[in-house]
Amino acid sequence: MPRLKSLLIPLLLCCAGFLPAAIAENLEATPTPLPVAEMAEPEFQSLVKKTNLYVQALNAVSNAQRTFDRYASWVDVKKGPTGKERYISYGLYTISTSSVADVKKAAQEGPPLKPALPELDTVIVRVAEAFGALEPVVKKASDYYEQEDYKDDDAKGAQELHRQMMPLFEKMFAGERALRAGLDTLKMQVDRRQLAQIEKLSGRNYEWHLRNFMIAAKGVINLLPEKPDAPVISAGAYKERYSELENAYNGYMTFTAEHSEEVKKVMLASFVESALKDFFTASKFLRRVLEAPKVERSEYVTRVNELAKAYNALIQRSNSLR
Repeated sequence: MPRLKSLLIPLLLCCAGFLPAAIAENLEATPTPLPVAEMAEPEFQSLVKKTNLYVQALNAVSNAQRTFDRYASWVDVKKGPTGKERYISYGLYTISTSSVADVKKAAQEGPPLKPALPELDTVIVRVAEAFGALEPVVKKASDYYEQEDYKDDDAKGAQELHRQMMPLFEKMFAGERALRAGLDTLKMQVDRRQLAQIEKLSGRNYEWHLRNFMIAAKGVINLLPEKPDAPVISAGAYKERYSELENAYNGYMTFTAEHSEEVKKVMLASFVESALKDFFTASKFLRRVLEAPKVERSEYVTRVNELAKAYNALIQRSNSLR
């Protein structure tokens, strides 16, 4: 059965939703705009390889967010552990060595590729350094809590591990945010040029419609706040992005209905379609909340987090088509 080329659109696990906020150092990485549409094909393909490496790195660092969230679920991250927390046995998740390897690979192979992206090329190295340093400390902390060593040392080890971990979490999250911010516009240009190439070579086929929906979905996700106390999303701005998503969704559904035999040949297409529908449904629920005369904050938070979760599931499933 045919398999589609990788979509490689960022997971955005560290931005899509309301997450415990680490104190971020100022690491802005907004690259100078590149004329991606006019770029010569060899240079464009090199850019595709480079951005894909950086996107894979963003996906990999979600391991750090996962373990931070676990840790922050039971400890006051500003004060550190006391050893008397009710859910101290939760500890924290380890970071996979394969994720560290992915980020290290991006830091080693990405910067030499053309075109040069000075801001992003610098940030990816910082992220790799912080992520690589964080992994063994998190492993040590995970073992410490799993073996309940805080009962033997009156939580002195817990406090020391906290002092070691937090600066690394902060540095890594700051770098991750800067890398993601710098990639957003650039990756959108790359995605649109690839979409045009697909249409030129194969017409508006299944891959074109799926990619078109993914680009529109990314546009919606980019509106989601990073912090719990951020202002509510502008209903007008959301409606504009939602309309683009709705058009892409209708186009996708019409194509799959009219070309069912073609779609059947795509491995895992039904698996991806269910996630696509879930995301569109979640986006519609959030639209209704934003269009209400008065936005109910608790429902708004719920719908934002549901949309973020649906997006992550959609990305994971779409990447299974590789």
